[in-house]
This record gives sequence, structure tokens and C-alpha cells, in this order.
Amino acid sequence: MPVVRVEVEAGQVELAADALWQAGPSAVSEAWLDDGRVCLTADVADVAEVGPGWPVQVVDVDADADLDAWRAFARAHRAGRHLVLQPAWLPAEEAGPLDVVVTLEPGRTFGSGSHPTTRLVASVLEDRVAGGEQVLDVGCGSGVLAVVAGRLGAARAVAIDIEAEAVVVTRANALANGLADRVAASTTPVEQVEGHFDLVLANLGPALLRDLATAIAARVAPAGVLVLAGVLDQQVPEVLAAYPGWSVAEVRSLDGWAAPVLTR
Repeated sequence: MPVVRVEVEAGQVELAADALWQAGPSAVSEAWLDDGRVCLTADVADVAEVGPGWPVQVVDVDADADLDAWRAFARAHRAGRHLVLQPAWLPAEEAGPLDVVVTLEPGRTFGSGSHPTTRLVASVLEDRVAGGEQVLDVGCGSGVLAVVAGRLGAARAVAIDIEAEAVVVTRANALANGLADRVAASTTPVEQVEGHFDLVLANLGPALLRDLATAIAARVAPAGVLVLAGVLDQQVPEVLAAYPGWSVAEVRSLDGWAAPVLTR
């Protein structure tokens, strides 16, 4: 299968990785080269979606050998104050008495817990889920955010994605975290999701957040909260323009990525 590779100086890794993530891959792996540079590899479907600034190589690889290489460098990540996003294949990190450990196996879907957007939304959930909430995760990937919501006490989390593999992985992660009865995953389009939700999470990227704005906003309960993510700090104004009539409760930021939190 074709993937793209970008070789950058060590100081440019974060910027280049962000550019690749914006193109919608399921994973971005990093490998240090002998000359001190770093090679980033991602399964980007359309090279034109990768921002300018670095020479991009398109290569054919063995998907199992190359796209799983990132697993050797994976580690647990903390989000918010007490959330631990734990890769399922690694020894468990030592957890404190207040920590909530979420075990994750992302497969080839987005949502290993490493990306700043995932951690930003997870931190919002930590502050906003008090218990008993109805949550909708639009573009769920591995289901990490739906599972986090359930582990924090949400009564039900509905996770949707256009990829069938995301549904399979989300269900497996829900089961592994004891939430099979509280996390429902499907490929139902957001326009067809029934009901309204106390928390709607949309970690999608700026283009989809704009295109689906009406449908996403319609799923939020009257007193509910809408969390947008997958946008860089400088992209926040253009995304917010697609959500007229909403108030910005806060904008969380991490490593150049932002998560606006909106209320009516």
C-alpha cells in the first residue's frame, strides 16, 4: 500500500507531524535517521492534502511491517489531571489512587492517546462529566473519547464513524474497559443519529467541522456542551464562524492544537 514519508530536522518534527495529521492518516510513525534527522511515515490517502514545507515521498510498503512500527515507540499518555491513556500491549504505568486508566488498542484507527487533540478533549471530559450524561462522539476512530466518557461515569456514549474498522475497534475497546453495555458504535451518519446529547464531541479537523456544523450542532441538548477539535490554534476563528449563536466557554490548547468548548 502507498504511504508518504517526510524527512525533517529534529526541530521540525512537531510541525511536520501536525501537517501529516491534518491530512487524515490513521497513524504517523517517527524513526530517527543516522544523520540526526527524523523520518515521518503516514498512510495519507491524498498527498495534496499534506501542507507545503517539506519534500514528500510516496512509497509502497508492507502495511503490517511499516505502519505498525510506531508501536515500538508508544507509551502511556496523561490527559487532564488524572486520566491515563494506556496502550494495551505495554506494561501498565503506575497509577495513583485518583487516576482513571483507559486501556486502548487503536488498530489502524485514529486514537492511540498520543495526539494532542485526543488529550485535549479527554481533559474536557474529565471536567465536564459528573455522572449520568449522554455523550456523542462524532468521528470516534478507536473510540477513545467515548470510552473515556464511560470510564468517567457517563450513562451512555454513542460513537459514530464512517469507517467500519473504527466500529469494530471501538467495540473492542469498550469491552476491554468494561463498557460494552454503555458504549454503542456504528457507522450511522451524524444527520441520522437520534436524540440529543449532554456532550457532543467532534474531533474531526476544520473542513469536516465546517461541513457538518449544522448536523453536529443539532445533536446537542438545549443545555448541552459542544467540544470541537482537530484544529490548530490559528484555525479556531474560521471554525467558530460555522457555529453562529454559540458562546465560547473556553478554548483549550496543547502543542499548537486547540479545542473550543461551546455552549448555547
